[in-house]
Amino acid sequence: MRTQAEPKRVHQASINRYHARRLIWRNPAWGVRRAVHDPHARRVERRFFIGSAARTSVGHGTSVMARGQQASRKQPPSGPVPCSLSVDFARRIARLPLLVLMIGVCAALVTVAAHASAPHVAGTLEAVERDRDHILIDLRPGAQRTQVFDSAGNPIGILVNEVDREIITIDEVPDDVLETIIAVEDSKFWLHNGVDFRATARALVSNVSVGGIASGGSTITQQIVKLRVVGSERSFNRKIREAVIAARLEEDFTKEEILEFYVNEVYLGNGAYGLQAAAETYFGKDVGALDVGDTAFLASLIRSPGLFDGFDQNIETMNRRRSQSLQQAVDAGIITEAQQSAFEQRPLPSRNLSPRRTDLALRRDYFLVEVRRALLANPALGDTYQARFSQVFGGGLRVWTTLRPDLQSSMRAAVDEVLPEGTGEFEVSIVSVDPTTGAVLSFIGGPAFSDSEFNLATQGRRQPGSSFKTYVLATAIERASFFPFDTLSGQGPCTFPNPPLPDYKVANFANSAGRVATIEDQTLASSNCAFVRLGLITGLDEVVGMTDRLIGRTDQDGFKPFPSISLGAQEVTPLEHAVGYGTFANRGVRMEPYYVTRIENNFGEVLYEHVPHGRRVVSPQTADWVTSVLQANVESGTGTRAQLAGGQVAAGKTGTTQSFHDAWFVGFTPHMATAVWMGHPDEQVPMTDIQGRSGTGGWVPARIWSAFMHRALRGAELRDFPSQPPPPRAPQYLFLSGDTCSIGVAVSPNEPPLEFDLPCSMVRPTADNEFEPLPDALCKVAISAVSGESRFEWIRCTEVRAELEARAPEPVGDTSGQADSDPDEALSEEDDA
Repeated sequence: MRTQAEPKRVHQASINRYHARRLIWRNPAWGVRRAVHDPHARRVERRFFIGSAARTSVGHGTSVMARGQQASRKQPPSGPVPCSLSVDFARRIARLPLLVLMIGVCAALVTVAAHASAPHVAGTLEAVERDRDHILIDLRPGAQRTQVFDSAGNPIGILVNEVDREIITIDEVPDDVLETIIAVEDSKFWLHNGVDFRATARALVSNVSVGGIASGGSTITQQIVKLRVVGSERSFNRKIREAVIAARLEEDFTKEEILEFYVNEVYLGNGAYGLQAAAETYFGKDVGALDVGDTAFLASLIRSPGLFDGFDQNIETMNRRRSQSLQQAVDAGIITEAQQSAFEQRPLPSRNLSPRRTDLALRRDYFLVEVRRALLANPALGDTYQARFSQVFGGGLRVWTTLRPDLQSSMRAAVDEVLPEGTGEFEVSIVSVDPTTGAVLSFIGGPAFSDSEFNLATQGRRQPGSSFKTYVLATAIERASFFPFDTLSGQGPCTFPNPPLPDYKVANFANSAGRVATIEDQTLASSNCAFVRLGLITGLDEVVGMTDRLIGRTDQDGFKPFPSISLGAQEVTPLEHAVGYGTFANRGVRMEPYYVTRIENNFGEVLYEHVPHGRRVVSPQTADWVTSVLQANVESGTGTRAQLAGGQVAAGKTGTTQSFHDAWFVGFTPHMATAVWMGHPDEQVPMTDIQGRSGTGGWVPARIWSAFMHRALRGAELRDFPSQPPPPRAPQYLFLSGDTCSIGVAVSPNEPPLEFDLPCSMVRPTADNEFEPLPDALCKVAISAVSGESRFEWIRCTEVRAELEARAPEPVGDTSGQADSDPDEALSEEDDA
């Protein structure tokens, strides 16, 4: 397979030779055509006479004509006729009856043949003559392979179905190769006008003698007509039509055009069509590297291309046929007998050596499959799937992609660096995209395509865990106008209503008690209780809609508004995750991911050129807020192991699912967005011992992300994120309707404070992330009377201490856990008591 930029080799001597062979003139004395010699041509066909017999030859070095001229100078001396002449004359007279008998037999055979074929010939000639000038002879290339290149123009694969063909020009084929094919298939190619009547008569006699069609005698031109017009029916009618149309073909096309079409069209077995594909399949080389020995083998397959299918059939027959082809090359003066012997010692090909089978860079892999899928869905290649399929697998397309193989190597090197002992039963998938264009730069889709064709990067939907919290954060800022400096409770364990299902109970990681803190701090601590609460406050429908737009889901396969969505309980692929995070790197514009940048047809015409297109999902300010939080997470939160050396900023979020089944780190720089996933490819298997620790996202994936990005950005300029936007308002405390917040009221320096549970709407957070009551907040206090009886009173929480100090005995605060926020209801409750 030739690379994109490989120049086409032009054999000037070959061109000169072709033109020399076509400079034919008629000798009035001999009545035959002779070739005009071109001194630049390496070999020239010449017709000369020895006695009364005409011969044609192609030679190296001293020409046959020259040898004939030398022989003609060695004439016997003039003088009396030797006595042996009378003996020779008598012998010839004695042979005369045998000669007459042979002529009679031949005449009889010809008569029988003519009688047998006359009805067919008459009908066929009449039909052919009617449509001879109306037959469309199409010499456009047949189905051919599609070649795929990476972003730098290097070949990465071939897309074929049943036909593997790469179109070449005749100038790319070595002279010896062309001459060997002509010597084996059509030795009079440069002289006839489409039909070799001598070969046809010989085949006719053979067919009549066996009572059917046993041999062909077709020229190269006739073989083309058979392939493209008349088909392969074995009948006299077909042969006659073939001959007539072949003559028409010679009128419409030059010999060079006919030969070029032939070397691209001919089938040579094992799925290889044309010389280029055959050279790769049988010898693992380009057509320009073929020699006569290789060509003799290929030429022996032309008449029976299936003879050697599988590389292990009919070995003796193939050796014999190759020897016959080599002998024809010797007879044509292309090689010497010594070269023939050397070529015959070569072993036959034993396996398919096509680069797409032997070159790791060209083997079918995960990325090539995604390119194929993208091509089959591209309307520029056809309105229907079938039309696109024909183009992709037979249109000879040249496809340029977004792939950067250097990044793919860096990904595997990063995994090996972090996990030198290997991944064991687990796998790592990595995806990188360009956030500014959507180009999918590289990915690891699995261990090896030959082992599993399931692409973990694009098809492997797994729970993202806490890495999903980024989407909740973005929704809260964009849709609810909350900001990272706002405060909410992350105290746990926590319980949330989930009608009509049972309440949703949540615990923080490692059963942490959590705290009241800003949204940014809750993100850095990856608080589960805080983010479930934030999702519910923001609105689960809003979270679903935002996430669908960020990662590219439709209504049919979108997320569901369950409370657990905020903890990443619904699945995503690594590619979706990388694209979603890339939206924040691109300041809120989601770029549609793509693999194909450009498509050309086999004539070099551009069929498709990708124009990046995106959609704004969040405002630039929202994206900048999210980026600032994720940057802080890498600097001092759960993602510190993802930090990059050299001063390059990074932003990202860890994710770990329940029982350590899946571990993630998803992050970005201004250059690139990358998602790293680790887990079992087939089942939910806990990663409880990864290098002696539980497999969290901050342990292995974060380190792999850092190792990869360090390699990927080596030599790139340092780039910073936009500055955090200024706060548009004062901080707020966020809570759910029905949430209660605990406050403590000190009544004595020597006693613990009284605890009150108030509606969160009646409190505000303090600087140390505790709560204090608002001025109008009421606390329900139990007051002991002089009689010893107790009763409840509603007192302003800020006045509880002063009120209690004025009364005796000491009161007891209400610690029942609920306080009524409505003073009227409190009074009525008191009256009932």
